[in-house]
Amino acid sequence: MCNDHHGLEQARNLAAAAGSPLNRRLFLGGAAAAAVGGFALLTAGPAAAATSQNGWPASTTLPLSTLTVGAVTFPQGVRSGAPHTILGYVARRFNNEVETLRKGECWGYNFRTISGSSSYSNHASGTAIDVNAPEHFLGASGTFSAAQVRAIRSILAACDGVVRWGGDYSTRKDEMHFELNRGPSDPAVAALARKLGGSSSTPAPAPTSPTWRVVRRGQQGYYVVALQRLLRQHGRTLTVDGVFGSGTEAQVIGFQRSRGLVADGIVGAKTWTALQVTRQEGSRGHAVFGIQHCVSVKGFRTTQDGIFGPGTKSVVIAFQRSKGLAADGVVGPRTWAALVA
Repeated sequence: MCNDHHGLEQARNLAAAAGSPLNRRLFLGGAAAAAVGGFALLTAGPAAAATSQNGWPASTTLPLSTLTVGAVTFPQGVRSGAPHTILGYVARRFNNEVETLRKGECWGYNFRTISGSSSYSNHASGTAIDVNAPEHFLGASGTFSAAQVRAIRSILAACDGVVRWGGDYSTRKDEMHFELNRGPSDPAVAALARKLGGSSSTPAPAPTSPTWRVVRRGQQGYYVVALQRLLRQHGRTLTVDGVFGSGTEAQVIGFQRSRGLVADGIVGAKTWTALQVTRQEGSRGHAVFGIQHCVSVKGFRTTQDGIFGPGTKSVVIAFQRSKGLAADGVVGPRTWAALVA
């Protein structure tokens, strides 16, 4: 992860010392701006053969391309080629669907190590961007509304597991941050860049929706267990027994009504889509139990303890590979659909 924005922390410390709140004016001017040092102009030292955390070469002499979205130009741009195409797509959709990008608050390439570490930031390879940093500063959680998070999830889903959001970090959150999550030799990177149309400024259409199993009263099996676990994840009270009886049907209808769906008790694509929640290493709870149960039934045995640890991640990756999915260990809509198929 990118816990490397120490300039932001210094700025906040200066603001605290001065007895004033950190607002945009302080952040962009005076002592705070000096502490941040323009961020993109900070360096970690002389160029050397190195790679950033995601495996991309990090250097002071990278091929960089300007990235301009709306009224914002990201300082020093981002790495040319596929990273520029992919991160540009993310930035454009963020600007159009999540929040308008603001001048002076968005960053790109910056050759430096992560604060307190010898590892190079993904910014050092030109494969990460930060957006509207003062509003979504390092360590803060919940800086986006629920609607904004849904829009971010849509952007990530369209990127087929190649892009990771700092809001999904299992430790310190970095909600301003988006980065490539695959190395330069991973075919998924080139495939996504091709799908997005190279350097085209027109966002590509979202990928085809996954095919979901239709489930209704009278059925039973591992997919009903997954359904019941997801209902429990959303606060519904019912017995998890793998049998779609009257109690489960009543909870499905209640959930459908709460989401403005047709309340018929039949779980199709729209209900599954509303129920599914993205889970990855570090997650816990009923949804994780559901994941562990399904992968185990499908031959990828793992402990069913509701904790998404390294063991669960490894079997999820194996399952994803067996289905031709992006093998990133993150259970999103496509993996959920395959699990309950």
